[in-house]
Amino acid sequence: MSEHGFPRSAAYVAPVGTFAISVNSLDDLFDEYSADPLPTRPLRTEVRDRILRAWIDTREEQPDYLSVELPVEQRRDGRGEQVQEAIRHDLERTYEASKHLFVFTRSERREGLLAFSFLVVCLVASSLFDKWTDNEALFVGISQGLVVLGWVALWQPAQQMFSAVSLWLSRDRYEELAQVPIEVTWA
Repeated sequence: MSEHGFPRSAAYVAPVGTFAISVNSLDDLFDEYSADPLPTRPLRTEVRDRILRAWIDTREEQPDYLSVELPVEQRRDGRGEQVQEAIRHDLERTYEASKHLFVFTRSERREGLLAFSFLVVCLVASSLFDKWTDNEALFVGISQGLVVLGWVALWQPAQQMFSAVSLWLSRDRYEELAQVPIEVTWA
């Protein structure tokens, strides 16, 4: 339980008027696949998103700082400063990335092109099934299944596009967040 009486979760947001998150461990705060040293390790996407949403909800109350609560068992000399530096680094890097509407990396463009091509093949196959069959239930089901399968293939590229646009639209909030003081507490 946190000091506010709420269960501790991966990204607890404190009551209105405060701007805080609480995590069960450093592993819950940072990208689990990053090999970067702690001061430059990126935040988990869901934690960054939670910080952004908490900032949007509380920024009108003008909180003085972002409070990050970590378990006291993980306290080491200098670790609080490293966590502060890592969060600051991530928020600054996110702000810089948000200035440009950069949707896909090279490999993601390739995946998007393959997904779009697969959708076209599925739509053509569906049309052929519709044309060559006499609306028999089985073939109508196959035809509709192909359409759905093609659209599902575009799910990930579409999600990336919406995430990129959302990041770009949030650039002013990330600029503010990149300047908010950060305090690490141990509970």
